[in-house]
Amino acid sequence: MIEDFDDIPVRDRLMIADRMARYSWAIDSGDLAAYLDCFTEDGILRHPLRDGSPGVFEGHEGIKAFIGGSMGQRATQTYGHQHQFNATCLSREGEDIRVAAYCMIFRHEFHRQYWPRGASWRMGTWHALFRSAGKSWRIADLDVRMWTDTALGAGTALVDRGPGMPGTKD
Repeated sequence: MIEDFDDIPVRDRLMIADRMARYSWAIDSGDLAAYLDCFTEDGILRHPLRDGSPGVFEGHEGIKAFIGGSMGQRATQTYGHQHQFNATCLSREGEDIRVAAYCMIFRHEFHRQYWPRGASWRMGTWHALFRSAGKSWRIADLDVRMWTDTALGAGTALVDRGPGMPGTKD
């Protein structure tokens, strides 16, 4: 509805879009400090674990414990790791702003000897509650819903792939 658009000033929309871009650049480049800066101090990250089970990480320390280990390896883990958001919808929830978006993650992994030669990708939806934090907006709650075989309840996680299947060494 057009009324919903008018509930959120254009400046706030642009600031949230900028924060989403900073989130992408931070996670894709391995900048943990910049990634954590996207969240409120007590922010919550809901992200599936590798086996497809739900993961909930609270506060900067909880989020850092979950994602911090792989952040330092981004430069060698993947080339051109890119989180791309589209079809972004914003709606007011009291003083907060709810964001729903599609998310596509492109990973260019030409350096892997055992991976198909070319780009791989993941997709899903991204659901965030943004909260005003001084002169900016930060993520208070983020629910990442990846469209993986385990998330859909069919098949097995990537780590359980058999020999010769995509993502395996043999």
